[in-house]
Amino acid sequence: MDLVYQIPIKREIDPGVATFVKDGIKEAEKNGADLIIIEISSFGGRVDSAISIKDDIIRTSIPTITFVSERAWSAGALIALAGDELVMQKGTSIGAAETRPNEEKYISALRKEFHATAELRNRNPKIAEAMVDADIIVDGIIASDKLLTLTASEAQANNISDSIVRSFEDLLVKYNINDAKKVFLKRSMTQKFADVITNPIFSVILLSIGFAALISEAIIPGWGVGGTIGLLSLATFFSGYLINGYANWGLIVLFIVGIVLMAMEFFVVPGFGVTGIGGLIAIFTSLYFFFPDPSTALWIMASVLVLSIIILFILIRLFGVSKFWNNISLGESQSNKSGYTSHSDQNKLLGTTGKTLTHLRPAGTAEINGKRIDVITEGDYIDKNQDIKVIRVKGSRVIVKKTKEE
Repeated sequence: MDLVYQIPIKREIDPGVATFVKDGIKEAEKNGADLIIIEISSFGGRVDSAISIKDDIIRTSIPTITFVSERAWSAGALIALAGDELVMQKGTSIGAAETRPNEEKYISALRKEFHATAELRNRNPKIAEAMVDADIIVDGIIASDKLLTLTASEAQANNISDSIVRSFEDLLVKYNINDAKKVFLKRSMTQKFADVITNPIFSVILLSIGFAALISEAIIPGWGVGGTIGLLSLATFFSGYLINGYANWGLIVLFIVGIVLMAMEFFVVPGFGVTGIGGLIAIFTSLYFFFPDPSTALWIMASVLVLSIIILFILIRLFGVSKFWNNISLGESQSNKSGYTSHSDQNKLLGTTGKTLTHLRPAGTAEINGKRIDVITEGDYIDKNQDIKVIRVKGSRVIVKKTKEE
């Protein structure tokens, strides 16, 4: 045997680990390896990632050894069962594959996945199922309402593992591969960078800075600093999730579409919020599927919303609002000096005509009888500098419509 690849799994199993193992197996196949050793020391993790790793191990034509160096619990147990040979170090354990959520449909699916994998490798399928389903009873081994976890000696005695060794070096000697050329794969700096980015805390920080900075670009005076920081923050976030296999380009395109729609709502398309609502739906839908489960997704998005508002509030207090934003928003003060009427005077406006000073979408400002009045339409958009007529006054609301052109 000339070339042996060792691929370690020594952390929670997630899409990043699945991508690492897949790339490692591809490299071993490309370089003509004679054996792949998957070293496992994991409390478990995501089932979908474990199934992906299991499938990659089964599909490769290179002989594989799954080596449990400390423990192979939950998702790690499924990966361990997938090897052509399952070797456990003395003092290790395997099993405890409880599903999350612990519901029958998930239990049933994972139980059969364990059964099929064990059966493929000529291991005891009932013992494998008992690692997942607490209802399975194995006489002399596990009673009802208990998930099965086996020590190294128990796993060998019950046809789950093939052998026990005292150390990795002992494994090399046992399989006559001590003198082979060995390649020990390690996570690259890029992958370690992605691990940091996909940490939920860092994800919240990057997304909050990204959103707050992009919005500040539109409403705070500056020279592209906010936009640059926002784009860099979002690009960093996306790159981490792409590298670790959490997301694909489809989700990123959906997010970008959402940003474009939001920008159009602010600066280009007149209307009643249709593009803005569509943009928000696109943004939050894409982010929802970036994260591993619904609870994590909702927690991160809620945190991002709160933190973004706080950051934006601080920036506005420090730097103020740009002239451009004042031109497209209702930023005027409603003082008598500016020509605004009091609440009691507005009933006199019924039937009068005037001209819009801002876009009405549907709310805005108009000049009526030489005074600036806050007005609203019945839902229609009316452009700036259009003739309008007051058709109804309801409390403080002055409702207008566009005067028809002759």
